[in-house]
Amino acid sequence: MATPRRELRKTTAKIGLCAVLVLATATLSPGQIYFGISPIRAEHRLNPGESLTEVFEVRNNAPGPMRLKVFVENWHILPTGTPAFIGSTATPYSCKAWIIVNPQDFRLNPGELRSVRYTVTVPSDAPIAGYHASVSFETVPETTGAQAGSRMLFTGKIAAVVYVNVGKPAIEGDLLDLTMGTREGAQAVVLALENTGRTHYRTKGKILIYDAADNKIIDVPLPDDVLLPESRKNVACALPRPLDPGTYRVVCSLDIGRPEIIEMERTLEVVK
Repeated sequence: MATPRRELRKTTAKIGLCAVLVLATATLSPGQIYFGISPIRAEHRLNPGESLTEVFEVRNNAPGPMRLKVFVENWHILPTGTPAFIGSTATPYSCKAWIIVNPQDFRLNPGELRSVRYTVTVPSDAPIAGYHASVSFETVPETTGAQAGSRMLFTGKIAAVVYVNVGKPAIEGDLLDLTMGTREGAQAVVLALENTGRTHYRTKGKILIYDAADNKIIDVPLPDDVLLPESRKNVACALPRPLDPGTYRVVCSLDIGRPEIIEMERTLEVVK
């Protein structure tokens, strides 16, 4: 059996401890979400003209009854790396129009579990590629007109992502660079990734860091992240502890789902 090809590239860079900051921020709603969805992500492979029906399970974890509406919407990834759910706004590689959900509006008693069916129908002329959309669940406040006018109302929303691979699109992508940055306040190695293919891929692999004496001091897995088709994204891998000033050899092994593993090596000098 042939040994998978491994790509290895070396460069040297000088990085200040606080020179590069890659920050991801999230805005939290004042209200709390008291329901759960399973699964939170679904991936399917279909041929043009085929269809399938699957279910999401939704449970009411609140002490009282709630009303939920269910709808299909588009989503994409912002430059910060955060997913944005954008309703009917057009996006590349969307399968929103292929998905029908039932029911679309219902009530759940406390502790009640309910199945929500969704059917994906791929058009017969759909090109071979990977597509995506989301099935979103949102609470509906139930108040009278007088109550609605006297207090602020909050809604909670959970979006379950649906990926549909039509045929067998090839996974294509590359690791463009390694730099230093941060992830949620922790020092991190930042991977500059590119997806040149027509389907998404997920990141797997690890980061190895060696000190000036070539002792391995850090061995950390890459985060599970996604790159949408024909896109670029920075993925930050947080380190278990910060690096002291000095020179380090950083090696990244990246598996994007192709037969070969992509490797890149950088020599980084961390300064105060």
